[in-house]
Amino acid sequence: MHVSSPRILVLDGSLGFSIVAIVEERDGVPVCVAEDYLYEQPLLQRITNLIPDQAARTALTGVVVGNGPGSYSGVRVAASAAVGIAAALALPLRESASDRALWQAAQRSFSIALGTRESLEVSEKGSVVVARGSASSHFAQEESRGVAACALIREAGPVASHVTLRYPAPARGSEAR
Repeated sequence: MHVSSPRILVLDGSLGFSIVAIVEERDGVPVCVAEDYLYEQPLLQRITNLIPDQAARTALTGVVVGNGPGSYSGVRVAASAAVGIAAALALPLRESASDRALWQAAQRSFSIALGTRESLEVSEKGSVVVARGSASSHFAQEESRGVAACALIREAGPVASHVTLRYPAPARGSEAR
């Protein structure tokens, strides 16, 4: 009898574009077996592209989501989708620190745009908000080709009932509180 490998849906929206992938663990090593590259499509359409029918959904054994920091809207949308899919399919949900996992994938300093004036600078030492003009080059869509999805799996924590979003800095105006 053939025992199937764990098959995990991986989502991350911290980069301003979403990583949507299916990763299988083979001999304890994560291997990206499918990634949706249609970045211009809405997130839910991209997820549907990877798990189009009941058979594909039944094959999933878990969901991993990047919890930031990064694009405020992207992190929230990916986390919402992950929580909904995990609940609907009764799958375990795990979260992963996006900046640490993506640094492991890229092995270089990079930045994530946080708006028109600021970027999140990600390096081996950690992450810090910097002026957009002084930021490193951005993490490119081409770099996400499965490598980032596998890194998110490696960095994922234990099963969680919810996603704790990580933001790079306090919300504007909260400093006075």
